Amino acid sequence: MFKLWGAFGERCVGIAGGRINADEVDELLKKISEIDQKLGTTSQIFKSSCIAGPEHLLHSARLALTAFATGINFASSLGVELACWTSAQRQIGRALSIVGITKSDREIALITIGFSNDQVERAMNEILSELKIVRDDASLKINEEKTKVLLNTFSIPPILLKTYDIQKLVMERVALLALER
Repeated sequence: MFKLWGAFGERCVGIAGGRINADEVDELLKKISEIDQKLGTTSQIFKSSCIAGPEHLLHSARLALTAFATGINFASSLGVELACWTSAQRQIGRALSIVGITKSDREIALITIGFSNDQVERAMNEILSELKIVRDDASLKINEEKTKVLLNTFSIPPILLKTYDIQKLVMERVALLALER
């Protein structure tokens, strides 16, 4: 569990990796939304191949929460705003096509944001259980194959890997979205 502070106050964030076997993505998203409504949390599920580790999600969460708190958000919901920041895209459709899951995705990253550790933990446990997600945080790790996907997804020239690690380069792309206003 992580804590974030900023213009939005204090929030708790839970992050998990996992494996899923689902053909009906809309049904999964509906169930996540129902759990969030019931527990007062905001959760989002992404394809893990486009996530540069837990720090990428934390960085995106901080920026999305700040955008909402300061009224400069792109989307009307925090979950969609989180997808925009995670993908480093202003356009919602493009953001969801980049980091959103499809029926062919099997490895996922889950992020849940709430006001207390207990609230976030309850929501995450219910989502993992309800959606039959096998928790596997190894899917969040960066390997050679994932690095290639991240370079392509975030339009990062491979030569930059000689100087910086991929996680920092992706987080820089995410942060640059704030300058596109």
